[in-house]
Amino acid sequence: MKLNINYEVYLFYNLIAGISFSLLYLMSKGFVQYYNLAYGILVLGISIWGLGRYFINTTEDQKIRVSVQTAWLLVSFGLGYISIIYAPVLSTSVEILAIESILSLLQFLWGSVLLAISYKRGYSIIRV
Repeated sequence: MKLNINYEVYLFYNLIAGISFSLLYLMSKGFVQYYNLAYGILVLGISIWGLGRYFINTTEDQKIRVSVQTAWLLVSFGLGYISIIYAPVLSTSVEILAIESILSLLQFLWGSVLLAISYKRGYSIIRV
């Protein structure tokens, strides 16, 4: 599968993940409720922005460069989310914690692999 198609699927996954995080707002209570809503809106915004830029560009090279920029943001936010969801102030049910963990692990691991492949092929966040 081509790299730009992999990025397209990854960006659509993040669109679904953003909606999922926003829906976790309805299932959780306390501070974690607002944290999930804010993170869901942030991921949705970045994904929509990235997909818009992806489909505006016409060449494969431009699409990959846009995807590298968007994936870099999503990976860094996903890693940050993983590092804070286990904080005591965000304590919630085990089911919600498991859903949050799986979604954000997929988000940053998948993005990291795509970025590593991109860097091997000469694409870099610095050169973009």
